[in-house]
Amino acid sequence: MQKPKEGMENFIIKKLEKAHTMDEICAMLKSGGFSKEEIERGILHVKKNHKTLHQDLAASNNFLPSLNKGVEKIGKRLEKFETEASKHIGLFSGRMRRKDFIVSILFLFSLFFSIAIVVTSFIQSIFPESWSLMSEIFSADTNGVLCLYIPVLFAPFTLVFLSLTTRRLHDLNLPGILSFLFLGVFIYPFSEYASAGVIVLDVALFILFIFLLSEKGDPAINIYGKSPVGHGSTFTKILNLK
Repeated sequence: MQKPKEGMENFIIKKLEKAHTMDEICAMLKSGGFSKEEIERGILHVKKNHKTLHQDLAASNNFLPSLNKGVEKIGKRLEKFETEASKHIGLFSGRMRRKDFIVSILFLFSLFFSIAIVVTSFIQSIFPESWSLMSEIFSADTNGVLCLYIPVLFAPFTLVFLSLTTRRLHDLNLPGILSFLFLGVFIYPFSEYASAGVIVLDVALFILFIFLLSEKGDPAINIYGKSPVGHGSTFTKILNLK
């Protein structure tokens, strides 16, 4: 094998030390008047006679600066993704601590019953005839069909309750879809044969609810996110705001 022209070897070594890629070095040598065969011989000679340099550069990743740049870009994108994920706000995303769940549920039900009492008193005093008509309709509903409309009529409260339950289930590393089972409490037994099944469902939901109120959350990171923190007001925790 012919020895590369004088100066080429030093040139290649210096450029490698400055983290240039082989393609860049080849382009520089080609623009300097070296032929393709001479450049290949020069690079091969450097790799063969300067193995330590080659290994050190490869080990430090300086031998592959373009790869370094790619890795840096990927790292930045992952960092950006993690940042955006940590700022992600959604009623059904993230986790909720046991204490926050209990406080939020108490606040939600207190607000619901307070509004219900105020609205009921207002209708009874201002529109007594309408209240009497509504009472007759509910009394005539022996099949409990109107009960199925309660979650729709009180949609904001239903949505918030499902949100709280979903995040609490996430904290226990359980699928949030289980929260929709609680809509089963509005199912009325349409016949005597169905009453036993409805009772079993209600008991199961009651046990699940007690479990959500009493069980500690998973302290480690799970698929639903990091362990929730206790910062913020009750309002921000209920609506999952940051």
